[in-house]
Amino acid sequence: MGHLDILIRDLALILAVASATTIIFKKIKQPLVLGYILAGFLTSANFSIFPTIMDVENINLWAELGVIFIMFALGLEFSFHKIANIGGSAIVTAATVITSMVFIGYGAGSAMGWDRMDSIFLGGMLSMSSTMIILKAYEELKLKTKKYAQLVLGTLIIEDVVAIFMMIVLSTISVSKDVSGIELFSEIGMMMLYLILWLLLGIYLIPTALKKADKYLNDETLLIVSLGLCLAMVVIANYMGFSSALGAFLAGSILAGTVKAERIEDLVKPIKDLFGAIFFVSVGMLVNPELIIKYAGPILILTLVTIIGQMVFSSIGVLLSGQSLRTAVGAGMSMVQIGEFSFIIASLGNSLGVTSHFLYPIVVSVSVITTFTTPMFIKKIDTAYLKISRILPKRTLKTIKQYTSEKQNENEKDPDWKEFLSKYLPRTAITTAILFCMYIVETQVLLPALWSYGMESTVARWITGGLTVILMTPVINLMSYKRNTIYTKLWLKSKTNRLPLLVFRSVRVLVCVFFVMLTISSITEIPIWILWIIALIIVFFSIKSDFMASNSIKIETRFIANFNERILEKKKKERGITEEYRWLDETLLVEEYEINEILIEKPERSFFARRKLGVQIIKIIRKGKHINIPDIGTGIEEGDIIVVMGKRHNLDSYEMAIQTTAVTNKRKAKFTLRDYTYRQVFTSTDRENHLLCMAVNVTNQCEFCNKTIQMSNVKEKYNGFVIGIDRDALSLISPNKNTQIQEGDVLWVLGAQRTLDKFFRKGVLN
Repeated sequence: MGHLDILIRDLALILAVASATTIIFKKIKQPLVLGYILAGFLTSANFSIFPTIMDVENINLWAELGVIFIMFALGLEFSFHKIANIGGSAIVTAATVITSMVFIGYGAGSAMGWDRMDSIFLGGMLSMSSTMIILKAYEELKLKTKKYAQLVLGTLIIEDVVAIFMMIVLSTISVSKDVSGIELFSEIGMMMLYLILWLLLGIYLIPTALKKADKYLNDETLLIVSLGLCLAMVVIANYMGFSSALGAFLAGSILAGTVKAERIEDLVKPIKDLFGAIFFVSVGMLVNPELIIKYAGPILILTLVTIIGQMVFSSIGVLLSGQSLRTAVGAGMSMVQIGEFSFIIASLGNSLGVTSHFLYPIVVSVSVITTFTTPMFIKKIDTAYLKISRILPKRTLKTIKQYTSEKQNENEKDPDWKEFLSKYLPRTAITTAILFCMYIVETQVLLPALWSYGMESTVARWITGGLTVILMTPVINLMSYKRNTIYTKLWLKSKTNRLPLLVFRSVRVLVCVFFVMLTISSITEIPIWILWIIALIIVFFSIKSDFMASNSIKIETRFIANFNERILEKKKKERGITEEYRWLDETLLVEEYEINEILIEKPERSFFARRKLGVQIIKIIRKGKHINIPDIGTGIEEGDIIVVMGKRHNLDSYEMAIQTTAVTNKRKAKFTLRDYTYRQVFTSTDRENHLLCMAVNVTNQCEFCNKTIQMSNVKEKYNGFVIGIDRDALSLISPNKNTQIQEGDVLWVLGAQRTLDKFFRKGVLN
């Protein structure tokens, strides 16, 4: 009974003092979390005027429950649907802020002479803004409907998700006391497995179970079921070696996808408030005035680093996402603090015993100061925007306005953006997974195998590392090759799209550089800056090399054909194809433009833009004369009628691209290449003016076999060009010039009558 008396006494003391401090802070319109921290300090051994806590261990246990229920409540507010609706701006902003602040925090810790683990954890703490404090400030100032407020809240959701992964990474580093690529990847791999299980549970099991038990679920039973699931997931997470916070977050996320999510949130809120209050009180108990006085310098430095770093890099992130300067300033002035996740990361380091005793109170002090200053900065958003607008050079402001927009949020709802992301994300994820597997095979399979055969360590490392880098190059090309019809269309559609597109492209390049650096570092120890240069050269070569492009296209084509084999065969049967040749999918379209006025000198580069825009001029009608398959030397003149061919997105991009080059009149609506070739008899009776589509069966004796399209010289030798390849049941429409022609392919060539005649004379067609 004595132990219970101590627990009740401690809780009574905590809650009584917290009641007084929170009421005071509520009255002076300050966040309640500061009242809890003050209550913790007043009831701790660091403040001897008031009675102090007798059993700190019990309070720490309750505080851990506080973290669990805070994360559970956060998970209840999270769902994939919410992430899908956030948009690219929040993702770009969060990525910019987190990456920058992690490095700045690590650099600041190292500059002050702190050890490596303290600096690593400091970087994690300084990268997380406070959802609780910002949301409270927006509500009090009635700013939640502002554009920058919506963007900031979306960014904070991304930060919360990243914080979960960050805790896994920090836990792994803490156990090994070093940054091991293998361990980090294996832990993140386990995390992905856990997320997949979570997704399966969320979609298939939990909603169904709750529906079946619906008539038995009053408020009491629903609360018990929810908390039972929460604590069960905590146990599973601990069993798998993850933190309790992760398990609680995932439990909340599972329930967030059900129709009872809001009801559960209301039921759990009082429990979360109670245990969350005890957690923040326990944070305050670690505040030591002697340490604060001793480390006043670092506290001041880190406060400035937090405010300036968060302000600058969140503003840069918003601008990079294509948002306006006003939105960027609003977001930057809002995200100038650290908060609850910083405490959780600090407590993680403290519980693992890998951070110094002074780090926790320093971070709490920085958080308290930045919490007080946040409302002040938010109130000055409009003033700051006006001052920045006056200070920045007019040329800089003009450039920012040119590449950003107040309507970027609406722009991101463009179906072209959705199509771009639907292709970008899977390709990036698949190629990243392949690069990761290559690295794992090198370090975990090939290298030990060579060692087991008695090969000298250095030689084995050079052989496996060099081989891995070589095998990575076509995959890097596959990931990073930039020519994409949707990419080009978005680039031309609006200048505000260009910065986000460059950021997305840069992410792929950085991923490739990271894996190349990781592989080279396993071969030899060289300075990091030299490693960067070597990795950038290899990645640049991989992206630009035609040879690598040819190999990556070959890999992708085989993968697509194998992955879709059953679908392609079914499609083939549905079309009634049994033998001989068939027409390509009718995705190649034709448009005609009449050139009324040329606006620039040398307009040919804009009109003949097949490499850039994927559109080919197949005919120019000049003063009644038909010029088939023209090249750039043919030129463009006023009065010309140009006939262009491409896919739908390519033609849309082409129309936008030539608007600044010439005044044109679109003569006819789009129709398929097949229809165009059939209709030629109505526009000209001269067969020499007609364009023909020819199917070349590629045998091992064919001169095109095992050559790339560029090396086949179809255009130079036969005055035609390749519009597609049929490879078994797979159709390659408008293939890349580096695509290799293989035995068994059906090569589709567009040309005139003389092309057909040359094919017959050379035996290309029988």
